[in-house]
Amino acid sequence: MFAWLAQNTRRREKMKIGISQLALVFALSGGQATAADIHADFIVRNAEILTMDPAQPRAKALAIKGRHIMAVGGDAQVGPWHGPRTQVLDVAGKTVIPGLIDSHIHAIRGGQTYQFETYWYGVTTLHQALERLGRDAGRRPEGRWAAVVGSWHPAQFTEGRAPTVAELSAIAPNHPVYVQYLYDYALVNARGIEALRLDSAQPHIAPGITIERDEQERATGKLYGGVGAFNALFARLVGGNDPDASLLAFLAELNARGVTGIVDPNAGPPETYEPLFRLHEQRKLTVRIGYRVSALPSPDAAAWFRQLLAFRPPRHDDGWLAFLGIGENLVTAMNDGVRMGPGFAPDSAARRQLADVALLAAQRGVPLEIHAYTDDAANAILDVLEPVGREYDLRPLRWAIAHLNTASARTLQRVRDAGLAYTVQMGPYFEAPAILRANNADVARSTPPTRLALDLGIMVAGGTDATRIGLPGVWQAIAYQIHGRSLGNVQRRPALNLSREEALQLYTANAAWLAFAEHERGTLRPGMLADLAVLDQPYLSVEPERIASIRSVLTIVDGKIVHTVGDGALTPGVVSSAAEP
Repeated sequence: MFAWLAQNTRRREKMKIGISQLALVFALSGGQATAADIHADFIVRNAEILTMDPAQPRAKALAIKGRHIMAVGGDAQVGPWHGPRTQVLDVAGKTVIPGLIDSHIHAIRGGQTYQFETYWYGVTTLHQALERLGRDAGRRPEGRWAAVVGSWHPAQFTEGRAPTVAELSAIAPNHPVYVQYLYDYALVNARGIEALRLDSAQPHIAPGITIERDEQERATGKLYGGVGAFNALFARLVGGNDPDASLLAFLAELNARGVTGIVDPNAGPPETYEPLFRLHEQRKLTVRIGYRVSALPSPDAAAWFRQLLAFRPPRHDDGWLAFLGIGENLVTAMNDGVRMGPGFAPDSAARRQLADVALLAAQRGVPLEIHAYTDDAANAILDVLEPVGREYDLRPLRWAIAHLNTASARTLQRVRDAGLAYTVQMGPYFEAPAILRANNADVARSTPPTRLALDLGIMVAGGTDATRIGLPGVWQAIAYQIHGRSLGNVQRRPALNLSREEALQLYTANAAWLAFAEHERGTLRPGMLADLAVLDQPYLSVEPERIASIRSVLTIVDGKIVHTVGDGALTPGVVSSAAEP
């Protein structure tokens, strides 16, 4: 009798599951589904699933049908979804996470030169770095530029120094070479000096670039400038590059690290967006891209934005491409660039311009993100935004301040009270030694102030700021939030480091919130879009120094595989679907 009761109970529970599954499929299909449709396309099982859903933080299996997740739990929860054509992916205990979302990355611009540039990510000796650059230069026609553009630091090399102009000339005698160190300076070799005509009366450089000269007034090969000047100069050097193909390759590289979504805070002038729009029109995107639009040089930033916003909704998202308002340079004179220390003091005219822009955005309900590297810049911005916030509720607009590398506790309290969010990046991983020199040890060992912001209840979303002052792919940024150790060996106070779950949340659930997508992605639960990654290392237990090297062995976006390492155990085409999980 007890066996009959148990069997009957199981039948009733299975019937309840079936009814709820049918209801979910029916809802997600727009009312067109039938009971015959209740079979998953994929079942992922034998996994350590970090759902980022507080109601169910861990799971062992999930089922995917079409674009959506249908069930999350164990074999008992996903089993009813198994059908004759279901692909069962046994991931052998690997970690599964929601697709990563980089909430602040200059991917649209940086991605278009991805195949042109040489990267020194993870290179530990200057000798290896120079070899890589020389090898890339040698593959190009004579006279064509080779370039390394940011996201490296002399401290990453065992030699502890940057390359010299002579070394750059030696490794590429037949090619001009450009090596940019963050936005601090750039080096060009002998052929580069010739190509840019640095020793002529009219050098071929961008406005804002300063040429270092020796005692004989000859160019040394070292150039100084700011963000805009270096970006403009590098844009002149790119030749023989296909921006569409390069951007596609860059997105594929993000997929290989488990990234399924990004927010680009500022790609530059209108023509920079054209490759993105073409790829979207051709349905070639493999990463969901949100973008903001920045102010172009104009005496009246508010007039520029008023014209820009006149014929478009405050935000728009078709699932793959989203307009997310304006940022991160709203008024150039209110932008402190990559300043490391105190002293930024915008004038009253700049503040009035920002007030006009902010008022326009609040009236129209437009999201925005604004750049503030230093505490002084953040407070100047807050002086402008707080009065707007007293007239309009800013919380639903999800306005955010980016960077805040040297923000104080008082400044963060103002951010919270104004109803603003905070987007944190990994700039201090490279810049903490410079922050130390420009401030003091307490400031340098407190950067970035993620822990304090979270403790104050501020919504914090994670970004990288790649590709110039950050590494694309999120994992190095996550690792830095956890271990707090910068290049140049500035160590954040341990009490300010994040747990692994907290760090991951910045780049999943919180980043989805910033993109107004928290009900569709960022967590793994029934009804959410099927964006996820299967990792090659156990995130929760791997040694901290190895977190930065984590990669995805399988990335799914919108229910479709966009990246796989080709492991037969994870490739649907060779997975047996005969056995029910």
